[in-house]
Amino acid sequence: MRYAVLSDVHANLEALTSVLDAAAEARTEKILCLGDLVGYGADPGGCLERLRAAGAVMVAGNHEHGCLGTLDLDWFNGAARAALEWTREQLSVGDLDALRRLPLHTTEGPCTLVHGTLRHPGRFEYLVDIAQAVDIARMCKTLFCLVGHTHVPCAIEYDRRGQRVGRVVTSGDAVTQMPFTDDPAGFCYVVNPGSVGQPRDGDPRASFLILDTTEHRLSIERVPYDVPAAQRKIREAGLPGFLADRLAAGR
Repeated sequence: MRYAVLSDVHANLEALTSVLDAAAEARTEKILCLGDLVGYGADPGGCLERLRAAGAVMVAGNHEHGCLGTLDLDWFNGAARAALEWTREQLSVGDLDALRRLPLHTTEGPCTLVHGTLRHPGRFEYLVDIAQAVDIARMCKTLFCLVGHTHVPCAIEYDRRGQRVGRVVTSGDAVTQMPFTDDPAGFCYVVNPGSVGQPRDGDPRASFLILDTTEHRLSIERVPYDVPAAQRKIREAGLPGFLADRLAAGR
């Protein structure tokens, strides 16, 4: 099976379209999406429609819960709050109901999907250090724990038997690929695919993951998209200009 793993689309239809096209060209067979489908960008309904049409397996992120009112908007910074308030007005009753039904975590094949951390999915904690990754790997029952939220891609191998971290791949590495051992009793791989719609690692290209269980390899892919078009839509919608400006910098 070849999975395309997406996270943090953030209503950026231009980025999502480029990623889905790249995933199709790579002959991926299933789309997994790790939350924050909406927020920040100007095409929340369009992105939800594309993901549903692709048959994506999805979990909820903090922006879904903020949009629904199940997470207090005080949790968010000013630009994010403004975008969520705008997003609520753009989505249909059916779209909001679909967001409401998204789980905080789920499993699909060899993968556990969650937006933040597995220990407290509803708190939307950021996975920012190796100790957290080890904690997640120890809790996870599947070969892969796929997480989002930080907008920064990385992959961490945890040796369950040796109780130690093996390889670590980050967005700064020249080759962002990692072979893996198909042994869920012996290993867990904690992987963040980065962000489709708002990368924050200094590379403005959309980021996603290809996970190939036949070739036993995962790779973080970068895809260019029409950044000026996404920026123009944000400004025309009256959303905070900062949300448009940051797309060009990848920050």
